[in-house]
Amino acid sequence: MKKTILYVAITCLLAYPGWASYDYEVYTYGESKLLYNEETILVDQQGGMPSLILFESSSADIKGTSTLGDGMGGIWDINMSSNSRLEMTGGEVHMIDMDDDSTAILKGGLIEEIHIDQLFFTMEGDPPTQVPNPHITLYYFGDLPTLNASNILTGIWGNGDSFDIQLVNDTGVECNLLDNFDFILVPEPATLA
Repeated sequence: MKKTILYVAITCLLAYPGWASYDYEVYTYGESKLLYNEETILVDQQGGMPSLILFESSSADIKGTSTLGDGMGGIWDINMSSNSRLEMTGGEVHMIDMDDDSTAILKGGLIEEIHIDQLFFTMEGDPPTQVPNPHITLYYFGDLPTLNASNILTGIWGNGDSFDIQLVNDTGVECNLLDNFDFILVPEPATLA
């Protein structure tokens, strides 16, 4: 009997791998959150909030949200600084504001704007030249995403949905915003098989 109870307990723990892996889990629209000191948050299903602030080494995993609306749904504003990290595979976000050494992995969802206020290049060589040091990894399918004259990044996510993201340069430095991106091509499902 004791062995059976032990096996059932272990099976329950293994069957739910997300258990205790996040400091916060948000599945409905609620209040804004401020994370710091390596705190973690998962936003999924109909989750959302007016703003999400990530300081220090905190991280967010956005898998899904409610429909975007200012004060009503989705996440209106994600502010990132220090060494914070964002991974987004779904959901709807109005703006991601990236400062310092924050990083983002973008695989899907609706993102209306990304404001970039970080140096994403290093100076190397003699004479010194700019070498890209990207902070955003974007997974795409098909043709390489393009940036038009209005700084709108257009492409297709790995799941086939299209995206149009307004990029805003808040650095005060003339730079190529695409240098802040590491583009990763997602292979066709047949190629994976």
